[in-house]
Amino acid sequence: MNLPSVEMAAHPVLLPEELLRPMGFTMGMAWKPKFCAARSLVLVMAVVLGAAGDSIAREAMDNFIFVANRTSAEIAVIDTRKDEVVTRISTNGVPLHLLASKDRRQLITTSGETKSLSIVDFDSRETVFKLSLGFEPAFVELGPDDRLLAVGGDGGSLVLISLEEQRELHRIEGLRDPGYVMFSAKGNRLFVSHRAAGEVSVIDVASGRLSGTISLNEVSPANGGISHITRTPGGRYGFALHREGGGLSVLDLESETAIKSIDLPGGHWRGFPTVDSQYVLVPNSGDDSLSMISTRTRRESARFDGIKEMTGVNTALFGSVAFAFSRAGNGVTVIDLLEQRIIDRFTLPSTPETAATTTDGLKIYVAMAESDQVAVIDVIRSKVVKTIDGVGGEPWAVFAAGALNYCH
Repeated sequence: MNLPSVEMAAHPVLLPEELLRPMGFTMGMAWKPKFCAARSLVLVMAVVLGAAGDSIAREAMDNFIFVANRTSAEIAVIDTRKDEVVTRISTNGVPLHLLASKDRRQLITTSGETKSLSIVDFDSRETVFKLSLGFEPAFVELGPDDRLLAVGGDGGSLVLISLEEQRELHRIEGLRDPGYVMFSAKGNRLFVSHRAAGEVSVIDVASGRLSGTISLNEVSPANGGISHITRTPGGRYGFALHREGGGLSVLDLESETAIKSIDLPGGHWRGFPTVDSQYVLVPNSGDDSLSMISTRTRRESARFDGIKEMTGVNTALFGSVAFAFSRAGNGVTVIDLLEQRIIDRFTLPSTPETAATTTDGLKIYVAMAESDQVAVIDVIRSKVVKTIDGVGGEPWAVFAAGALNYCH
């Protein structure tokens, strides 16, 4: 029997639906009160699968959530086993961006004040590398296997950094209005979007030179430039969000071509891929909806209405469920991605900013700048189980090492 081709992430996982179906359960059932046993089964399976193959180093880094705030030059560290702040790490200036390398046990921050990038060793709390950028960083991206880092500015500058050697590899100038960057799955290429043009530049990482260009004009002539690009964790497909017209272009990153354009309501600011590479979720402020794009069909599979002023979307439980966060009413909308329907809604104690899902997919941590707290969501129970104080003034970024993360 020929099955449809489905792109998988670099480390494929077993979905809860595949575990439950032989027993007569579906994911929709798992969220109903009378199927509490199914919930417990998902929890047990997640714990077992998460524990298998864990090394001591990975286990240690996976036990922490890192929080940046807007008022102090430090990172708060939350122990996920206690759900409390256990330490703070000083940084060189108030962080403008925050990344964490699980493999290297390092925190990476940028500073708009000093126009610099710094790397702090998690164990010693010491700054082990600092680089003067010469421009205010607008975007930063960590490469696969935590070996490379790319940081760029609005003025057209882009710097490639080796985390292994702790040095600047290449400095590229004169890029036309860059908006964002993403590495290929192998880390040998870098894709740069342009806000003023419907094209994506391809940079060869080894040489630090432009090696090609992906034009969107054939699939979407009136795109008006690109607001954001993202790719699936598996690395096959990229998605470029148009600044005008509300569309999205699908890119084949292996052949470096644009293959299709998808019409959307518009007003989107970024896309959120699922960890299994099966979908990309795109908020549409144009009609207060969330679009679900299938990477297999390259079409919109579903659209979920009534989700206003979204600040982010996090997936959990192996990519089977999504949590969409809204400034409007401090709301959280829970979506079953397998059955493609909204299954729950609840509220947060304060207005959400960014969020991070733990690597086991069982908890989500949400920064709440207005109350100076981080909320902890139990994914199985679909509710806030704790709020954490002491994370600094106006926390805005939360980061889980080794997981899918995003920033504003």
